[in-house]
Amino acid sequence: MNLNAYIESGILELFVLDLLDETDRANVLSLLLLFPALQEEVERIESTLETFARSIAIDPSDALKKRIGVSLADAVKEQKMDIDHLVLIAEHSDYRNWLRLVSEHFPKAFEKDNYFKVLRSENGVTQVLIVSTSDIEEGSHDELRESFLILKGECRCTFGEDSFYLGPGGYTQVPLHQHHKVEIISAPVMAIMQRVSITE
Repeated sequence: MNLNAYIESGILELFVLDLLDETDRANVLSLLLLFPALQEEVERIESTLETFARSIAIDPSDALKKRIGVSLADAVKEQKMDIDHLVLIAEHSDYRNWLRLVSEHFPKAFEKDNYFKVLRSENGVTQVLIVSTSDIEEGSHDELRESFLILKGECRCTFGEDSFYLGPGGYTQVPLHQHHKVEIISAPVMAIMQRVSITE
């Protein structure tokens, strides 16, 4: 076998980048066992790619590091939360934690087409469990940051002229001073609605 020609073919680079189909990948693996020179070339390619990746890597800003840290801390809190110690919903909230909480404390919510239960109302924060088969009428908020985390069902949200769909795990924050409405697509929709006062 002409090892130089095989190396120059570029197949080892494709192997390292995991771009080969199963058959070609299996062939390369068998050749690596037979020819130590090919294994050395694979290690050289890996080292070169790692050096290149490090040379163009961008360190995250302090603000981004802080946001990631807060998100991770909130995720841990969310897993351990109970009905008396709820966390704020956010973009990275895991709806399954909220679904577990609802099923433990409000099983009747799963039996009804329309349900409304205030979970928290303190220090300018209100969190409500909503089950609905009806569209939410258009409105806007000037002094409240309103957001939704969908637990079940599907809906279409419209903010001004922009529309998008949300299903289980979907999260959105309503822009201030923006007319918005929610249309039920797959009923009933179960969601956590959160309102945070910006005047507190």
